[in-house]
Amino acid sequence: MAVTTLALILVDSHVCWLERFVSSSGISFGTGSSFVGTDCHFKFAGFRGGSVSSVRDDGAVDRLLDLQMPAIVVLCLGGNDVYGSPESVLTVGMRLYEYAQSLLARGVLHVVVCQIVRRQCVRRYSWEDGTQRVVDINEFLKAVCDTERLSFWYHRGFWQSQRNIFRGDGVHFNDLGNYKLWRSVKGAVFVALKRLGLGR
Repeated sequence: MAVTTLALILVDSHVCWLERFVSSSGISFGTGSSFVGTDCHFKFAGFRGGSVSSVRDDGAVDRLLDLQMPAIVVLCLGGNDVYGSPESVLTVGMRLYEYAQSLLARGVLHVVVCQIVRRQCVRRYSWEDGTQRVVDINEFLKAVCDTERLSFWYHRGFWQSQRNIFRGDGVHFNDLGNYKLWRSVKGAVFVALKRLGLGR
């Protein structure tokens, strides 16, 4: 008998473009053969321009959790903080880590914190400084998000993609980037399901 599982994909404005891409392309977030024995449903929650603090403090997330507690939450947050805030990456990283811990305390079984992707367009910082901030926060998150219920996920193929994956703004993903993000998020959920003993 299949086990019903909810995976909440909690993202800044990238999720808006991702959800639009998935809907328009006909690609399904359905379980498929990779999730044999599991009825896993995906729910998107996107926040345009969202920072870790604004998403954490937004009542919409709490309402979602109250309606149906997800087994898995995938966090793709922090990019706006790293590139748009003067705060240190340690401060941003700790805030993201603490938010992940608060979700676990609410009853989420597993939280995946995703790698922050280097952007093509950098405004507040130089290209070198912006890149270093991304490297530093990812190293921090990888170190602290390594427990039975909290994990770090690399978006493979984004850092040195041979083809352009960004829209004209250099921040959001084009169709290729969204396809890669879709595959990556689905992979993160699959690994989390295996950790919970719900995947093949």
